[in-house]
Amino acid sequence: MRRVSLVYAGVALLLSSCASIGDPFVLAFDVDGQYQSRAVTSAGIDAYRTDLVGAGDLSASGKVQRYFEVALRYDPSNTEAARYLALVEDYRAGRFSAAVKDADALLKKPSRSVDDEYALLLAVRRATTIYPQDESTIRLVKATAGLRTSFIAGRIAEIRATMAAVSKDAKVATREKSSIDAFRIALKINTVDPGDLEGAQLYRELKSEVATIVGHRVDGIDALVKNSEFDDARTQLLAAKELDRISGGSFTGPVQSAEYRLYLSWARYHEKRKEWPKADARVKSALAVRRGSEAIALEKRIAASVAASDRGATFNDGLKNLDTYIAKDDLVHAQRLLSSLASGPVDASKRQALELRRKKMAESMANLYAIGIKAYRDERFDDAATAFESVIAVDASYEDAAAYLDKARAKQKLLDQY
Repeated sequence: MRRVSLVYAGVALLLSSCASIGDPFVLAFDVDGQYQSRAVTSAGIDAYRTDLVGAGDLSASGKVQRYFEVALRYDPSNTEAARYLALVEDYRAGRFSAAVKDADALLKKPSRSVDDEYALLLAVRRATTIYPQDESTIRLVKATAGLRTSFIAGRIAEIRATMAAVSKDAKVATREKSSIDAFRIALKINTVDPGDLEGAQLYRELKSEVATIVGHRVDGIDALVKNSEFDDARTQLLAAKELDRISGGSFTGPVQSAEYRLYLSWARYHEKRKEWPKADARVKSALAVRRGSEAIALEKRIAASVAASDRGATFNDGLKNLDTYIAKDDLVHAQRLLSSLASGPVDASKRQALELRRKKMAESMANLYAIGIKAYRDERFDDAATAFESVIAVDASYEDAAAYLDKARAKQKLLDQY
């Protein structure tokens, strides 16, 4: 464990420094080259999946690329590092080609709307981020220089007009809407040209105002939760999450905390009423936000209560519930119930009945896996991921379901970005 920690610490230090790749790292850590290469590759794969493909952050491509360059410096025969290095370059090249294609198509339009102008400048900005010295990038920057200036001037005027239209005695909701609308415009300026001084100043000022609005929304969520007005609280939450989204995740911390509190309280509300499916759904929503100890404990209590309810008063009651789950292809609940029934006292006839259900579940698993494979080959990656998730929830080692799930999620994220 200490060797792994040293490697990761060294990688972080190396990638944040201006030193040439390799030499300082070699001197600082006396570990086997192949071992170190594998560790750096592992860290690079995590960054590739999370920062580049997952978040779609093109600015992270250089950092991700350096992981694999370092890995190959230590072990030139590391085929995994070489493969991912090629994947990073393919990813960048693909995004660059798409950006240039989009920009050229918009440049050819005889007339463009404000939205078209924004899309054009955004495509040029994307190309600049990836390959700033490419001849296509240089050409596009020159072709859009005047447009960029006029676009920013127009948006600044729009922001000032939006804020000036709000009187001092306007309602809070009206003032908030104006601030949010103005912030959306300022965000466009910041995205197109973060170096514009006036645009950057307006962006900072409006972001501060939106932060205050988000704080009010979070307080409102907690007040509604206290009164068990959960649907209204969720509406407030969605509004706060949208503000966080358009700000680039500036308010993720407080918004996620409010979301966790909302779904945890909602789950407890249903638990008190013994509404187990609803309680289970809400606590899973809380756990999707944060693996908090309270939510984990609640999930266990709900699972135990569901298991007791599913088992029923008699073994036959449990079998009926098991058949219902299998018929619905709800293999996760079916597996839990089958295990629960099998753990109790069973005779030969009961074992035979359970074995029959196991065979039906195995057939359902194979069918669900086949559905996932077909969806993947048809490039319906969301459908494929849903199928593989269900398979893995029952058997994490089933065929190649885990590998296909990772690939389906990655490919869907790529599609979502174009």
